[in-house]
Amino acid sequence: MHKPPCVSVIVVNWDRKDELKECLESVLNQTFKDIELIVVDNHSTDGSIEMLRDEYPAVKLIVLPDSSYGPCEAFNIGFANAVGEFCVVMDNDALLEDNWVLCALREFKTDSQLGCLSGRVLNYYTGHDWGFWNYGLSDAWQEKSFFTSTFAGCAAVIKKEAIDKVGGYPAEYFLYWNEFALGAAIINAGYEIKYVPSLIAYHKVAEARRPGARHYYYMTRNGYWYFWTYFPLYLAVKHSLIHFFTSLWWLVTDPRLFLNNPLLFLKASVDTFKGLSDVVQKREPIADRDVLRPIKW
Repeated sequence: MHKPPCVSVIVVNWDRKDELKECLESVLNQTFKDIELIVVDNHSTDGSIEMLRDEYPAVKLIVLPDSSYGPCEAFNIGFANAVGEFCVVMDNDALLEDNWVLCALREFKTDSQLGCLSGRVLNYYTGHDWGFWNYGLSDAWQEKSFFTSTFAGCAAVIKKEAIDKVGGYPAEYFLYWNEFALGAAIINAGYEIKYVPSLIAYHKVAEARRPGARHYYYMTRNGYWYFWTYFPLYLAVKHSLIHFFTSLWWLVTDPRLFLNNPLLFLKASVDTFKGLSDVVQKREPIADRDVLRPIKW
């Protein structure tokens, strides 16, 4: 009987044909070959779907009926269709070093409690560190392995049993802060999350790219939801206050955001409180407080 693939690599795509092609090639070039490759396409219109069918017939392609699906929901659909023991989540503009999957699997073999693994993510164009590891981390932290509370969602590997146990990304987040929420749920389910700097991926993000209204809205709203679901009370209050002033300052100091969307902060705040009753009902402060420390919460 054919053994199911050990690793399912899941990529969500929407109208990024060229970036997707490079992403897939970095997966196909892995030294570890027992890989199931899944692309969940958010109804692309740039030829991505046709390219996948013509050039990558072995890819398990899931085409969503329209482009309204958020990345969280799209990844969850990928998780539901994955048969591997491990799931690699990738952005469609991310690239893996050739031994990335093999090195990740070696880490899981050494720690049975490991539920998620993430590594160093470098800006493809500059070589600089990119991602949430820069949020208050010193160079000393970035150069060593440690257990943490979240992971870099553009390139991470998660044990499938952990995903099945906690239910994947929170679909109501749509996008942003979803790695933090899933990370906390994984820890509360009894697993560990580890950062390993020797595990290197690249993200094709231009330094000068500025976030737009959608980025601002979900970053603002979901931050509050994350704090009040998974933080102990004193940290939830502390970071809600910081988040309030940071989000307000971000809006008023970005002329493009402020002039085009002057009520964006108000909308994000109102929608935060609309969903807060559901958030409080799901409240489950993170079980292992020590894993919050590396990101200086």
